[in-house]
Amino acid sequence: MRRIILLCLVLPPVVVSLQLASCRPQVDINLPKEPIKIEVKVELHIYQHAVQDLDYITGAEPSPETKPEPAPPKEEEKPAPPAEQPKESRAGDILLRLLGVGVAYAETTPDQQRLQQVLDSMRKRYGTLSRYKADGSIGENRNGLVQERPSAKMSDANYAKAVRATIAAENADRKLLYEIRARIDGTSAQAQAVAYAKAWREKYARPGEWIEMPVGGNWVWKQK
Repeated sequence: MRRIILLCLVLPPVVVSLQLASCRPQVDINLPKEPIKIEVKVELHIYQHAVQDLDYITGAEPSPETKPEPAPPKEEEKPAPPAEQPKESRAGDILLRLLGVGVAYAETTPDQQRLQQVLDSMRKRYGTLSRYKADGSIGENRNGLVQERPSAKMSDANYAKAVRATIAAENADRKLLYEIRARIDGTSAQAQAVAYAKAWREKYARPGEWIEMPVGGNWVWKQK
């Protein structure tokens, strides 16, 4: 303390400040070399898309991808000029990427078109699929695909052939659907399949249909 007082009397203020600063304890903060990874689950986001698509497939509501064509303007009316669209917010896009949610730009337009084709194909097949589910020949498994079940009608060779053809066509469309949705959303096809399987179980399976359900940590086939 006497040393510091003497320094204040003899040395200029700047030098004294440097001397005092040198007496402060040094705190060593070791930061990790690798960036901290924060995993944010986006199951709800995927599940909402699954419900949106399945509503269309099952006929619950019109497809969100299909927009009605605008009515032609009357002769005395002139169509209003299109409103200026705001520029994409890149900061917002980066945030969505960090959350695991992809951002669809113009280059995803072919995927959007292909998605609608797949949804239309599944919607046309839904009536046939529902009949086979109702008689127990087809069930919904945990992987978001349909699966053959040992019903009494499957003993007929022609009937079984028709059921298996429906299963093959349906699963081909579903796998393509999951791949397209994964590219658009920036997720994985597996995550999409799990979400769609959950939606089938919870919202769209009808009484009497076979579904693969989690029971006590295991997956078992049960009739709803």
